[in-house]
Amino acid sequence: MKKFKKIFKKLSIQWKVAIATSLYILLVLVGAILFTALSFEQKLLKERNQNTVENIKSIIESYKESFILRNLEKIDELVKSIKSIPSVQKVTVYDIDGRIIGDTELLNLGKIDKTSIKIVENAKKPVIKKEKNITRYYYPVKIDEEENIGYVLTVYDFDIIKKNIDREILRIILQTLAIAFIVIGVSAAGTFIISGLMIKPVVSLKEKITGLNLNNINTAINLKKPLLEDSSRECIKSVAQECWLVSQNPENVLDFLGDNTMKECTNCEKFQKLAGDEIEQLSLSFYIMVVSLKDYLRKLDEAHRERETLNCMATMGEMSAKIAHEIKNALYAIGNAANYMKNNIDNELVKEFSEVIREEVNRLNEMTVSFLNFSKLIEPKMEKGYLNEVVKKSVDLLKEDLLYENIDIILDLDENLPEFKFDKNLIKQVIFNLVLNSLDALKETNKHHKYLKISTKYDEKFDKTRSVFLIVEDNGIGIKDEDKDKIFKPFFTTKPDGTGLGLPMVYKIIFSHNGLIYMNSEYGKGTVFTVEFRLN
Repeated sequence: MKKFKKIFKKLSIQWKVAIATSLYILLVLVGAILFTALSFEQKLLKERNQNTVENIKSIIESYKESFILRNLEKIDELVKSIKSIPSVQKVTVYDIDGRIIGDTELLNLGKIDKTSIKIVENAKKPVIKKEKNITRYYYPVKIDEEENIGYVLTVYDFDIIKKNIDREILRIILQTLAIAFIVIGVSAAGTFIISGLMIKPVVSLKEKITGLNLNNINTAINLKKPLLEDSSRECIKSVAQECWLVSQNPENVLDFLGDNTMKECTNCEKFQKLAGDEIEQLSLSFYIMVVSLKDYLRKLDEAHRERETLNCMATMGEMSAKIAHEIKNALYAIGNAANYMKNNIDNELVKEFSEVIREEVNRLNEMTVSFLNFSKLIEPKMEKGYLNEVVKKSVDLLKEDLLYENIDIILDLDENLPEFKFDKNLIKQVIFNLVLNSLDALKETNKHHKYLKISTKYDEKFDKTRSVFLIVEDNGIGIKDEDKDKIFKPFFTTKPDGTGLGLPMVYKIIFSHNGLIYMNSEYGKGTVFTVEFRLN
């Protein structure tokens, strides 16, 4: 039994379903056949017994005249006719006096059997006496239903009738079992095919789960065509522009929904209707699970990066403040000494070097101020305003530098941008840093047509969240893949004269506004920075 369980456990679901269905059908059919056979046997035994009695009676009645005429030849015929009935073992014919005038055994002719005669005389009708499997049938031969003219005793074996019936039933059972096995074979094949089709989504789900790479979760979903068909693509819960099940690009809709799929789609009437049975729902739930996991890992990664960046900024800011303070004092002394030498020593070489020292002191002083500004805790002064106005003023200040480098300035500002609260000076600093970054990137490329595009956009999502976007795009040199994770870290720079504080300061300002900043860049083609201000 344990061996059978072990083998059965190793079988696929298809084989298990096919075998279980076949065994079930076999048990039902065998049970039905046996029950029918037993019931039919009892009914047939009763009918055969009655038929035997009726046949004997019919034969005797047809030879009634031979008793009146005492025609022994006809009586012998009577005996042979009754004896020809299956299961009849002995036939004895008596006259009115009890003398045997016909018998299956000729030696008994002429004998008198008073016992048998008494049995019949005491009964007005035919008498049936059963002794184990032997049945004795006494039949009085009468004229006009009153006067007896003789008697016939027929002995037949009930077992012979039963054996004949059993043989017939066995033949029927074998034929029925043959048909049953054909039915079972066809059913097993049909069940195997149908169960294969039914578990196809489960097999597919297993392959997706075993092939799921958590290190590259973004490739877990690759849906480029609708999963199901429906006349309406509308999302009935209004959490997306269209239902991802029937969308032409389900992957994009799922990415947009994120972990909302787990909250909204599993309880959606349309999902229940389109998904069908539990197996299909399980298969589709894989995509819901993966996109929720993907969204969770994305948020976790963002939180991890944000914490890492903020910790780094805090540490570096504190250190920068201490170093900058000491450097600033030293620079003040060096600057004064250089001024003194320039003004009091009448030597051209001393004056030239004093000027160099003074310029470098000023440059270092500006860098020190940047360090000190970076180390300060940013507390934005939130006032209602229009982002488009700040963008225009900032671009006007930098316009000459951009035109000098033959850079086309493209402004694509959304006129429907709502008024919202932000710190105008800090956001102006954000725009300055992003534009200057683009300017440096554009200087490094030899493209014939250089452009800087600044866009604003208002977006109200289907989940009623409202956002304002500031997008700065250029077709400059771009950012290398290995540098993309470092650009917001303090003091990281690829510029010979850079401080590495521009983008970290941008990040810090946007964070203070509870906003988000995204970067998308391809080296050699250009970079896009997207700032998102969440209004609710």
